Amino acid sequence: MSTLYSRSASIETAPLQEETILFNPAKNQFCVLNRTASFIWNSLAVPASTDILAEGLCKNFSGVTLVDALRDADKTLQEMLSLNFVVGELTTGGKQ
Repeated sequence: MSTLYSRSASIETAPLQEETILFNPAKNQFCVLNRTASFIWNSLAVPASTDILAEGLCKNFSGVTLVDALRDADKTLQEMLSLNFVVGELTTGGKQ
């Protein structure tokens, strides 16, 4: 089993140079994403697994190892989950 993550539908977003601002209107809460978290957020335009997000980080950021990318993607997703910016759904299929 793996988890596919996607953006929460109620979250508003605004670009800010290489960063992104997220707004959760239900909690009246803002969050500024750094470049890496912005890449992950933008990648979640379609549901994706941690593995797929980590592969994208490796392809788009020079010098990033898969081990580091997996750790960073997982940490970022867990923070986004705790803030209700993303949702996760367990799947039984392969990589997404």
